[in-house]
Amino acid sequence: MNVDLIALDLDDTLLRDDLQISPANRRALALAEERGIRIVLASGRNIHSMRHYASLLGLDAEGDYLICSNGGEILESWSGKVIHQSLLSSELCREIARAIDERGLPWQIYDEGKIHLSRPNPWAKRDSEMTGQPTVEVLDEEAYFARGQVKFVVPAEAKRISRLLDELRPLFAGKAEVMTSKPYYLEVLPLGTDKGTALRRLTSMLGIDIARTMAVGDAMNDLGMVKAAGWGCAPSNASAEVKAAARLVSEFSNEEDAVADLIQRVALS
Repeated sequence: MNVDLIALDLDDTLLRDDLQISPANRRALALAEERGIRIVLASGRNIHSMRHYASLLGLDAEGDYLICSNGGEILESWSGKVIHQSLLSSELCREIARAIDERGLPWQIYDEGKIHLSRPNPWAKRDSEMTGQPTVEVLDEEAYFARGQVKFVVPAEAKRISRLLDELRPLFAGKAEVMTSKPYYLEVLPLGTDKGTALRRLTSMLGIDIARTMAVGDAMNDLGMVKAAGWGCAPSNASAEVKAAARLVSEFSNEEDAVADLIQRVALS
């Protein structure tokens, strides 16, 4: 197949459950790069928790880019310079926080390599351990909201997140994007923001035909990217919605080198 760029989700796609990249996946990515194919990491994480993986894969040289915060940001991997950023307005930040507070749930925002919490909670501790970012309690909301934010994350049990998704989607229809990144994380982003929009923006900037791209993801926040790419792909552990949208689904999971399998079958065949 003719593939010029591969966009990869991290958690539950490229990463195993132990948050490591398998040797098979690393070899497949190295072979793709040898053929001149660009590799772009595209995650719900921000640059502070993506840098380690970019460095590990050698994707931190001049000309490398990262799609961060579920498409809310595109950055130069080597310098951290923001190429594009979408922000929730200050008024919308207040409205989102109020809606979450009224439902008795905590929220968190990400800034300068830290997780800023409306109140401490065990989910934030898990997030901190997973991404390596320390947690800080928000004492002055207005100081954060006044400058706008890339996204809000709401952590809770999977069943509560599912109900919250049904509640907030109609509430913020036409105002913001509401999606899940994991069963226990709901995210609210600026209207029109997702990984698919970011992939289109980046490929346009690089002069790459999006039909000649490959994208691999597993969750709701990957759906736009999987639909946008010429070759949208998914591991076997992907959600039913992502599998239905994918052009190719691996018989293997993120634990079983699905990315290597898909790269071999699509980009290296």
